[in-house]
Amino acid sequence: MNMHLSPAQREEFTYLNERLSRFAGLDPTRMEDAYANPELIERFIREEGAELTDAQKQAVRNFVGYKKGHFYLVKQYKKYAVLLQQNTLYGVVGVDQAPAEMVDQGLPVYMEAALLPFNDTIVMTSSTVCENGTVSRSDIEYEFKQIKDVRGITETLDPQLLEEQTSPAAQAAEQELRQYLRTAATREKHAGDIKKILDQYPELHDVYMQMYSKISARTIKKDLKACGVRERHFAVYHNSVVAVAPTRGELLEQLSDLSFDGVMGQCALFRL
Repeated sequence: MNMHLSPAQREEFTYLNERLSRFAGLDPTRMEDAYANPELIERFIREEGAELTDAQKQAVRNFVGYKKGHFYLVKQYKKYAVLLQQNTLYGVVGVDQAPAEMVDQGLPVYMEAALLPFNDTIVMTSSTVCENGTVSRSDIEYEFKQIKDVRGITETLDPQLLEEQTSPAAQAAEQELRQYLRTAATREKHAGDIKKILDQYPELHDVYMQMYSKISARTIKKDLKACGVRERHFAVYHNSVVAVAPTRGELLEQLSDLSFDGVMGQCALFRL
């Protein structure tokens, strides 16, 4: 998959949207009204489905996963661009150009965007650059790295998978937890608040452990650097260095040998 739909994919994507637009009697720029109407989509499939393949019918059904809102466009990879919104990263492609090519400034960029699931991709159908406000570039980069390490990048908006995603309340709690765990000082100051969050949302334990490990890693890295340690990769879990190796690959192998596969995302890795 490239950074935008292939010609064949784009042709099918446009065809299905145009068919749905005509059926709904909507201007192509107002298609979100159709995406938000599951009954309309099912009626379209019943009445127009004879001319569609089973795969095309399912693609249209998945349009109900349409998502519009404000995001940070933080990265452009070869496979897709990455958007950040409320502790979730989305891997998205453009219709006929890479998402980063739709803006004329460096990343990250704050924007309003519309995302539409199509087969096994998320397509960014429109975007408008907005004012960034007071959020700094370093804060955005920090959030991106933390979320990518713990939760990865979401590559689908399939409605069935959306039902399994974290609730808005849990997402807000995760964001609050991350703020409390920015430094050792904020962790100590908000120890009671952290306990309340983890008691209510035990699924956030992985986030807690990863953030705790990162705080510890900063102190350990500083101490080791002062001792003259160089050219080594380290893995920190909670308060302890659990692996040391000359290369990152060997470090990950050590973690695997230590049965850290299940909690590797909770480790903080750094290099001196």
